[in-house]
Amino acid sequence: MKILLDTLGSDKGASELIEGAIMALEQKDFNLTIVGNEEENRNIVNKRFEDKIDFVNATETIENNESPTKAIRSKKDSSMRKCFNLLNEDYDGFLSTGSTGALLTGATLITRRLDNVSRPCLMVTVPSLKGDVVVLDVGANVDVTSELLEQFAKMGYVYSKNILGKEDCKVGLLNIGVEEHKGDSLRLETYKNLSKYPYFKGNVEARDVLKGDFDVVVTDGFSGNILLKTIEGSVEFIKTLAKSKLSKLDEKSQQAIIPMIKSMSTGIDYNSVGSAPFLGTKKPVFKAHGSSNRDAIMSGILTLIKFVEEDVTDKLKKELANE
Repeated sequence: MKILLDTLGSDKGASELIEGAIMALEQKDFNLTIVGNEEENRNIVNKRFEDKIDFVNATETIENNESPTKAIRSKKDSSMRKCFNLLNEDYDGFLSTGSTGALLTGATLITRRLDNVSRPCLMVTVPSLKGDVVVLDVGANVDVTSELLEQFAKMGYVYSKNILGKEDCKVGLLNIGVEEHKGDSLRLETYKNLSKYPYFKGNVEARDVLKGDFDVVVTDGFSGNILLKTIEGSVEFIKTLAKSKLSKLDEKSQQAIIPMIKSMSTGIDYNSVGSAPFLGTKKPVFKAHGSSNRDAIMSGILTLIKFVEEDVTDKLKKELANE
């Protein structure tokens, strides 16, 4: 298996990404191609896993404030553009911490979409009281149609079933109420379209997502991104509040409570989640948070490898063909 790692665009620099990739190589047998500043990257690797690691030099970086389409088209020597070109040759998957917009553009224009996919979507998994929940879209597609949301539901179902092992997968539509008649025209039409699938179980309110009654939560990228960042912000608030309260306790009480606080917050931390795939592309393109540490990169690469091993792309293709 051949995996690509884009080392330009990370908030933490290439070293943290490469160390995470090395950790993944210690757990799994695969070939890694590191794309970025070749001289710097070779020095970081320092001859470890020489038979498993290759290097490709890139002199340009696509920044978050650039026009995604213009950057992907014009910056031909950028690490991201080079990764997309290599992915189209004989590589199995690609992980980047770079611009979400540029990744979506490259995934659409260069890697290209599966048949019956109008636009790829970005998904994440969040923890719940009953295991991980797939949420999609979380930022790639701000403006959507009911047909797009129907595609997202299908893709989320396939991912949850094959990667998370949810055989009896339940799909819900994020809405302002659980009743069938609730929501705007987009939600009403989507509810009607999804009702023909046995795995669709109705609407779910944002406050209930983490209860885990639904394995997949479908929404547009605007609402999904707000939901995700609200969850992340809530966890940070709870952690900050807990630290403030803990500081007033004696040391023995602190030692008893701290592990519980850490355990509660771990699942939402992007360093624990690892990476998120763009579903609907002909080859796997995974996005990691710009501030990901080495543990997150390791987790992200291992998830990408599992995605390839489980042949999720082919399963998505088959599910989407069942119109």
